[in-house]
Amino acid sequence: MSAPLRPARYLVALTHNLHARNFLASGCLDELTGRGHELHLLVPGALREAIGTPPAVRRALAVEALEPYVGGRLRTFLRRRWRVGSFSARRHLKTYRHKIRLARGSPTFALQLGAFSLLGRFGDVEAMWRRWEERLAPRRSALALVRAVAPDVLFAPTLIHDGAEIELVKAARRLGVPSVGFASSWDTLTSKGAFAVRPDYLLVWGAENRRHAVVYHGFEEARVIVTGAPHLDVYADGFEAEPRAEFLARRGIPADHRVLLFAGTTVTYWEDEPRLLRALSEAIEDGRLKRCVIWYRPHPRRPLRELPDVRGLPHVVLDDQASRQKAEGISSYSMRPEDLRHYRSLMDAVDGVVTAFSTMIVEAALRGKPSLVIGFGVDQAHAGRLVQHAEYEHSLHLLSTPGVVLCRSLEALLHETQRVCAGEYAELADALRARADAIARNRDGGARTRIVDALERLAAERRTGRP
Repeated sequence: MSAPLRPARYLVALTHNLHARNFLASGCLDELTGRGHELHLLVPGALREAIGTPPAVRRALAVEALEPYVGGRLRTFLRRRWRVGSFSARRHLKTYRHKIRLARGSPTFALQLGAFSLLGRFGDVEAMWRRWEERLAPRRSALALVRAVAPDVLFAPTLIHDGAEIELVKAARRLGVPSVGFASSWDTLTSKGAFAVRPDYLLVWGAENRRHAVVYHGFEEARVIVTGAPHLDVYADGFEAEPRAEFLARRGIPADHRVLLFAGTTVTYWEDEPRLLRALSEAIEDGRLKRCVIWYRPHPRRPLRELPDVRGLPHVVLDDQASRQKAEGISSYSMRPEDLRHYRSLMDAVDGVVTAFSTMIVEAALRGKPSLVIGFGVDQAHAGRLVQHAEYEHSLHLLSTPGVVLCRSLEALLHETQRVCAGEYAELADALRARADAIARNRDGGARTRIVDALERLAAERRTGRP
């Protein structure tokens, strides 16, 4: 690939602390500015101090608050309603059927869902939404910003459902500036509804995400670029991690102990976690699991007040990084590079992961570690409910991986943890790494470089007039 004709200018909108973690803590934007390109950065006002001063921020032409360039109250209100319509339009997919069932307890949601179901009899609800957005001019502040910055490319990573980048994407399109999105999580393209306004190009984690972009969102294949996720480059073989014995010794854990990482999930299933942690601790106490420790890392969205008290569980330790972040009231999507190193060191230290459908399954697989997926509710009133999550479109690819096991009962979970502790899954390490590479192209540690290469190429093509 030839270099751009001159240093390019990029308008980058990091609309959520997850995006800031992915692109600042990983050093991806440092590489962009390190190649001599100019950066105009937008972040939520509350994150302005939290992002610190990595090289990309120090070199940036400007770092502004995002808020003046997102939709106002009315647009945000209407887009939230259209989002429900998108869920209704996609209810033929198991992921959305389950999400709708979970939300039916809200009378407001049920009323909106009924209205959009009725509207759907007259046509494609998502197409109606897109036509509405096409008629709605971009916010004047967003237009003025894009006009003033005059970027070669707008780069706006997306969670889809919050719509925080919509006004900027529309403004860029109005002014002829190519927009580039990035699917920020492994399930963004299968569980967050439709794009109200599609970016011109989309960067994705891996080949499976590329298929999702084409099948579920109508992107042309040529406009979907597989790069890998920048924050997962830490799982490459060449990344310098803390040696396992040292990492565990600093937490008072003997190196000859097996360590199981219990990765907490979203609020939908969090109430089961205390009971599961207790059951695993008791299995260690009575000798079913020998010389083992359960390392509990709660989900980043769990507030400190909701975390189970694990101090009374003799064989469970709370992840010290997560504990510090929550005690300090800072984002668990940390913007500090050393916190990404902690993830890698932790994954090297553990023998396997126990979770109910967390991205940690992919991260563990990148290091050849097995995952035991909880497909049951300890509370028998809700037994079997997690199996529904196993049928999600983004879960099927994972669950067909040797070394990723769906446990449909507590007894099955305890049996599989015994197998992990006995080392029976070690022979599946290569198969796990290969599958992880198809989901997240990060085994070579080159995602950051591929992302910057793609942004450079698109800037160069715009200047030369080539599509």
